[in-house]
Amino acid sequence: MKKRKWLKRLCITFGVIVALYLVLFLVNVLVNVSLRKYIKTFAPVEYSADRIVPVEENGYITITTDGDLRIMHITDVHLGGGFWTYKNDKKTIYEVITMLQKEKPDIVICGGDNTYCLIPPGYNGSGTFNNKMVAKTFIDIFDHEQVYFTTVFGNHDTEAMDYASRQDIGDLYASDYSEYCFFMQDFTDLDAPSVPSVTNQFIRVKNTAGEVVKLIMLIDSNDYVDKSFMATVKGKYDVIHDAQVDWAAETVKKLSLEAGLPEGEYVPTITFMHIPIGEYRTALDDLIEEVKDDKGNIIEFKQKNNPVDTEFISGVWDEKVCYGGLNRTDKTPDKLDNFFEVLCEDMGAVEAIFCGHDHVNNAVVKYKGVLLAYGYSVDNEAYGDKIMKSGTQRGACVITIKPDGSFTQEHKNAYTDYGVERDKFVDVYMDKPLYPDDLRTVK
Repeated sequence: MKKRKWLKRLCITFGVIVALYLVLFLVNVLVNVSLRKYIKTFAPVEYSADRIVPVEENGYITITTDGDLRIMHITDVHLGGGFWTYKNDKKTIYEVITMLQKEKPDIVICGGDNTYCLIPPGYNGSGTFNNKMVAKTFIDIFDHEQVYFTTVFGNHDTEAMDYASRQDIGDLYASDYSEYCFFMQDFTDLDAPSVPSVTNQFIRVKNTAGEVVKLIMLIDSNDYVDKSFMATVKGKYDVIHDAQVDWAAETVKKLSLEAGLPEGEYVPTITFMHIPIGEYRTALDDLIEEVKDDKGNIIEFKQKNNPVDTEFISGVWDEKVCYGGLNRTDKTPDKLDNFFEVLCEDMGAVEAIFCGHDHVNNAVVKYKGVLLAYGYSVDNEAYGDKIMKSGTQRGACVITIKPDGSFTQEHKNAYTDYGVERDKFVDVYMDKPLYPDDLRTVK
């Protein structure tokens, strides 16, 4: 009799769990249906008939223009796509589309963490693990607006508990699902000691005479050292793998030779990644000293008078630099991977790096002659509802490549530059940063 009661209770419990799962699944599907309908309430971006169109040539995406190429770097969108973050997501969609309509970029490069599918309690998640469904909603933003785009992935696009793997999501972006996404997976390191990388891509920029004036490199900064839940919880960020560095170096050499340059000379290259490399931290330490008390707590930020390798350009740091390999103590931050050493110092090919990841950092510096820049973020979710009300960090970075291959970069705020309404969903303040006590800059 007791055994039957136990089995009955077990069956009831199991049935309740299954029923709740099905209800939650259905609710989240309806949430995404509603978000996609909301996207369609906006008019597409108005482009001229002679707009720039990325095409594949000889195995690589190629952009041909005799004028300026305007790249809009949009990073850390963090679309949740679940019942818990419906209002946050509508705000995010409105802000992204408004910026697209005002900027009318030639192309967009998404800087990763496009989606954020985690549990709500403790992680500000959306309430769904269906990252593929949410990625489709994210893609629909650009397809409906008819904006050409590609992407790198961040650490949150494919979490340990999410349904779809990093490769699955990469396949989605590269598939026929999107008319305007020109992502191509040019390389993956299947033998990687951690999780294989996916979003590695080269884009050639040339003029109508056939001269390649710039290479654009997308490099997967990967996510965590493994796919365990604890690696996520402890923020054990991976680094750029040696195999990726080798591929990037060889591809720069190959494309430079094809462009007609002599051996040892390279087409100037700008790079996009999600997680900053350790040199971002080294550059900050070269500019600003953290003064600590006896217990190791930071009590003051002190500007250094004579930085060795770093020139400050603009922006702020409003949180710590969460670089790849952050938790490792066996090496200094600038020695955790070989990307900067090989591509920047040894070859001199990469002249600028743009990243995201640290949502309230937007500093731009030159470190050993290489531009290290954060973008503006969009996030209305991952840092909690409090970031919905903070506006100084939200926007996009516009990189303009000139016909001679030179480039400029400009950070544009969502509210002051693009005219996004500050009170449409919540009252957004602009008079202070999100974390005033952590604010650092150079004066």
